[in-house]
Amino acid sequence: GVYQAAASALLADDEVKALFDRVRQESGRLDLLVNNAALIHDELQEPLPFWEKSLAASVDLLDVGLRSSLVASYYAAPLLVEGERGLVVFTSAPGAVHYQYGPAYGAHKAGLDKFAADMAVDFRPYDVAAVSIWMGAVLTERLQQIIDSGPEFSYLDDIAESPEFTGHVIAALASDPDVLAVSGRTLIGAEVARKYGITDRDGRQPPSFRDLMHVEPANYQGRIER
Repeated sequence: GVYQAAASALLADDEVKALFDRVRQESGRLDLLVNNAALIHDELQEPLPFWEKSLAASVDLLDVGLRSSLVASYYAAPLLVEGERGLVVFTSAPGAVHYQYGPAYGAHKAGLDKFAADMAVDFRPYDVAAVSIWMGAVLTERLQQIIDSGPEFSYLDDIAESPEFTGHVIAALASDPDVLAVSGRTLIGAEVARKYGITDRDGRQPPSFRDLMHVEPANYQGRIER
């Protein structure tokens, strides 16, 4: 089916390697990598225990969301470190620290945050930063359909972020000469936007999950073993 085709395409490691080989040939450098791929079946969002959903609903998310982010970062890393400055971004969500859609979803989001924390350690000697960004409810066509399906979802209209919003946040981070100061951290996109004076396309300032849900990133820290 469509889901299987999408998952298979994102497991094509040779194609990912070929992409970065092409970047090297055509541009000779890489400044920014954004890992945003995910595959969330509608079924995964049903209010059922994980064993009552298909196994594919969980496995596909981990294969695409986590594995593809690792593979892309692996092949991008040599280009980034050769440039002696760069940024790797993982787009994540507060499911990393509270229950949402089941354990696979939580592991996906927490894994992305930990990728940023640990890759930052390896990248730091080369002045390459790695961060994870918690996006808000992104106003995609799919979310708009949910909002339009009933008045109980109208509140999402007030808190949703346009798809472009996180792009502006990432652009601001990539342009900041002091971005290494936040390398390894999980950042809340709405809070970063306030710091840089970024508003959404309608002039709104999206709320932070810290205020909406009383959650905050774990921001994993510990001893660095060498």
